[in-house]
Amino acid sequence: MSSEPLKFIADAMLGRLARWLRILGYDVSYESSISDDDLIAMAIREHRIILTMDRKLTERESAKNSLLIKSPSYNEQLKQVITHYNIDYKSGIFTRCLVCNGLLEPVAKEKIKDRIPPYVYSTQDEFDICPQCGRIYWSGTHRVKMLGMLGEIMK
Repeated sequence: MSSEPLKFIADAMLGRLARWLRILGYDVSYESSISDDDLIAMAIREHRIILTMDRKLTERESAKNSLLIKSPSYNEQLKQVITHYNIDYKSGIFTRCLVCNGLLEPVAKEKIKDRIPPYVYSTQDEFDICPQCGRIYWSGTHRVKMLGMLGEIMK
């Protein structure tokens, strides 16, 4: 069994699933409009597991490393992937950019003072930044809500 971390590519129908896997810290490539051929080529080139709701796609010889997602509900989709791959859904949480998939890096709050709301600056001490797209993240009520949702999903 490979010790390399799992990497995924999600088809156009699985944007919410891609976002949630990124929340958990997994490397997930996602484009809202990509052909099946391009998706398979990228999966092979980048050693990614294809996540799709398209049964015909999973039956293609070149798409052997794929998982057919069975439910239209993102909650059930996430649970299926976590269960199927025995994913650790706690250790890497909030380490990836939800927008571009980049790995987040800690940043001193003084360096981003002019890029965040004054209230956030005065109430938060720890920030992360995506070096690829520049998006800034901090521990706010949105993280608490996401953790609550994750707890509900994994019941």
